[in-house]
Amino acid sequence: MEGTYNMSTHNHGDIEKITGQYVHVDIGGTDHRVYYEESGPKDGQPLLCQHTAGCNNQEWRHLLTDDELTEDYRIIAYDLPFHGKSVPPKSQDWWTEDYTLTAEQFMETIVGIADAIGLDDPIFMGSSMGGNITLELGDFHPDRFRALIGLETGARSPGFYIDWLDHAQVNTTEVNAYSCWGLMAKQSPEDARRETMYLYEQGATGVFKGDLYYYSVDHDYRDKLDDINADECPLYVVNGEYDYLTDPEMGQDVADGVGEGAIAIEMADIGHFPMSENPELFNAYIKEILADIENDRDGSLPDVLTADAVGVEV
Repeated sequence: MEGTYNMSTHNHGDIEKITGQYVHVDIGGTDHRVYYEESGPKDGQPLLCQHTAGCNNQEWRHLLTDDELTEDYRIIAYDLPFHGKSVPPKSQDWWTEDYTLTAEQFMETIVGIADAIGLDDPIFMGSSMGGNITLELGDFHPDRFRALIGLETGARSPGFYIDWLDHAQVNTTEVNAYSCWGLMAKQSPEDARRETMYLYEQGATGVFKGDLYYYSVDHDYRDKLDDINADECPLYVVNGEYDYLTDPEMGQDVADGVGEGAIAIEMADIGHFPMSENPELFNAYIKEILADIENDRDGSLPDVLTADAVGVEV
């Protein structure tokens, strides 16, 4: 459906039920001041949300304002260090070296944030690099999470750690944004796709490239999928039909390699940035997956979630 998406309408003076604050997190012996936003009851089931490479927690803003979800879920979306409002640590001369995200650092950051906020048995959901890290979390930290939801997940995503993503002769702000445009579904509302691009224009120089070190270099689970214990911590591999980086077939390969406890699901009519490019459709899809985690579905999840099945027009 071209044009606008029909989320909640607002009146002058309305205040959204999102709160933002900072928590101090020890990562590798360094204190990081991490910004996060949350919505929903404090005693609700925690749902911890990780943004895509080079972006920030604003990608999740429509999930945080979903009235149905925030009745039962405490939804938390954070900015990784160096992203959004989580500025670099004051105790380091961080400007003297390139920002480079590794799998070990990524895992330590996510677990550290969950521990620092005091989350009990959270569901973790991440997209793109945040989807890929569900494999490492399921391998090394299955006891820390109730379930893992990997959006746009692959066992390996090579080819994107590129020098010109941080080059003095390249307008990286514009390049980073337009590199995302073609990854979104043509059906997704244009204003939502434009907002997704706008979020990518806000990243600091070198951060997108630094995240892609993890995404394209350090992450490779092709020969380690059977190390993941999805019996202990269920893994949902959820890829969009229009995502050519990590297509649904790649998601199925991940689930097949992990085995028992891993489920692959295709999201029809959506691309690589589901939560921000088409929030109405994504929110409807994710409710089906959360219902499965809660054992609140009649029957198993379908192999393909469609807009018709969840009552959303595209």
